[in-house]
Amino acid sequence: MADEYFAVSEKVEALYEAPRWLLADAEGTEMAKLRREMHRRMLGNGYCARPVEMDCDFESICESCTFFVTTIEFRPTLERQRDDAAAKRQVAREQFFDGLLGRLDGEAS
Repeated sequence: MADEYFAVSEKVEALYEAPRWLLADAEGTEMAKLRREMHRRMLGNGYCARPVEMDCDFESICESCTFFVTTIEFRPTLERQRDDAAAKRQVAREQFFDGLLGRLDGEAS
């Protein structure tokens, strides 16, 4: 039993001593495809999380799509969009961006 324990311990310790970087070919084709898709699916004020298999016919209503995801880093952009709506007296659009900003505040707390 002790021999098995020490054999496993040596293997685990070897994992921690391994280099902390990946070789160039370690990524694999599927992971590379996923990384490229993520960059193609970035929006100006968030990200589209819609799976690639579910094609999207819309170009300008992403913020109201159930697959839309935004983060705190896009707060300044969302605020500018809300302020633009307010300046143009587009009440519904202003309320919409207020809702997105409110969700960000709720997630931050």
